[in-house]
Amino acid sequence: MKRLIIIVLICSFKTLSIAQTVQNCDQLKKELLKTQDENKYLKNSLKINEPIKEITSDKINFKLIKVEGNSKTQTITMTVVLKTSAANWYIMSSVNSIIDIDGNEYKLKSYTVGASDFRSINLNTDVPIKCTYTFGGVLPAVKIIKLFNFEYTHSAGEPYSAEFRDLTVDWK
Repeated sequence: MKRLIIIVLICSFKTLSIAQTVQNCDQLKKELLKTQDENKYLKNSLKINEPIKEITSDKINFKLIKVEGNSKTQTITMTVVLKTSAANWYIMSSVNSIIDIDGNEYKLKSYTVGASDFRSINLNTDVPIKCTYTFGGVLPAVKIIKLFNFEYTHSAGEPYSAEFRDLTVDWK
């Protein structure tokens, strides 16, 4: 009789431990899925400011972040982030138009250059400044911009430019 009770106790402990192991396994699977979702979100968030193209001109790094078309308003918006490695200075943006692969030129409709109301961009050493340029009258049939020429002059007055070529438009 004692043997029977001991065997029953041993079997019940094993069953209990197996059930607990299955429960722990299910909990671990849920935590793993949650961690995988978080990792996917973080990887995608890192891609947000990943440049399409990057050019350095006159100690200024130009990162073209986005080329986005709006089919309702028939506009294309270029988002550029500037950062200088030189001492603090300012530049004057002279962006006027973009050209598609068929040679059609589209004029600048609106722009933002940091918090400035003018085309002057204050660049502080190693501090990024975001600029957006919106061009009007562009039909959604335009898939590639052949030339976006970021022309500028800086405090010394000399004209410079950073040319972005063959840009695919992401229409929304």
